[in-house]
Formats: sequence, C-alpha cells, structure tokens
Amino acid sequence: MAIRSIIFDMGRVLVHFSHDEMFAEMGRVCGATGQQIREWLWDSGLEDRFERGEIDAVGVRDELQRHVETEIDVADLMRAASDIFTLNEPLMPVLERLRQAGHRLIVLSNTCPPHVDWIGNQFSLLERFDDCVFSYEVGTMKPSPEIYRVAVEAAGCEAAECFFVDDLLENVEAARALGLDGAVYVGVEELKASLAASGVSAACGAV
Repeated sequence: MAIRSIIFDMGRVLVHFSHDEMFAEMGRVCGATGQQIREWLWDSGLEDRFERGEIDAVGVRDELQRHVETEIDVADLMRAASDIFTLNEPLMPVLERLRQAGHRLIVLSNTCPPHVDWIGNQFSLLERFDDCVFSYEVGTMKPSPEIYRVAVEAAGCEAAECFFVDDLLENVEAARALGLDGAVYVGVEELKASLAASGVSAACGAV
C-alpha cells in the first residue's frame, strides 16, 4: 500500500528539548535541585500520570509542594516546565512538501497540556497538521497499542498506509507491530531517505 499519512512524534522530532533543563528550571521555582525534581517528577511516575491525564497542573504542584517549604506558584511552575523547547527548523520544509504532495499529517505525542499550550503559542507548528493525538486526551501513552489505533483513525486510512516517526525505537517498533511503517528520527536527511525508501520520495525531493 502507498503511504498516505505521516504521523510525527513531537518531542525530539518536531521540537528539541532537554529534560535536564526542565528539571533545573522547575527546581529553581521549587527551591530544589534538578536531581530532586527528576526523582519527584520522573522517577516517581508523576509525569506519566500528568501525560495520561490522570492529574492536572494543580495536582502536580501539590505533589511537589509536599517535598519543599517554598510556596510553589502553579503558573510559574508550568512556565518553567515548558520554556524549554526550540523548533526543529530544518524539518519544516519537509512538512510543507509532504502537505503539498497530499499526505495527511498527524502529531502523536506523549505530552501534557502546558507543553502543548506553550508550543502552540510560541511556534507556527501545530497548525501545519491535520490532527493531533495527545496522550493526556486519550488516557494512554506510547508504546500502548491503543494510542496508535487512535492515530490511525485520525489519519483516516489503513495502518499500512501510515508512516510513523519517533525518536525512540521502542515506540517505532510498537507501531510496526500494528502494521504501520516507520523510522527512528535521527535527522532530517535520514528521515528523507527513510521516507523515500517507503515510496514517499516525491514529497521529499526539493526541500
């Protein structure tokens, strides 16, 4: 089957970011170290709960507040957690060529509302896509099969007609297990080569 839809991960594909920077910035707001924030937010599974939509920003603040004496402002905390992204500029012309070639573009991301809001406000990015599937909206995360099924439904075609791009091999392998094509993102030129190998060369010619 010909590829009709390209499904993109967001973090470390469409945008660059650093978890260490996020932990450090949140630590400054909380009066804690970046390593402490990593333990309280990441190692504890709190971030996963946030990205599955099981807890909101106030709930995250309340969980972190238990560990520190500093009064944590929710808005300041979420700003610190979100002001970490830069746009992957070299990839933007590829998106445009894919759109011009008639491919349906979908975002599929494990993420949280503040990150989506920040990216949407800072960059002309999400409007380039036909639909977005965010983990907190569907209540599950990659590499769970269900979130890929939601993305394929958003793509409006068969799984075999979808090409999935993610920075993590386990997420790409999970997509392939459901019949999607895909590639691990390491750079724009490598992505163009992978797309060309799957028959999408016309969309990635002069970019």
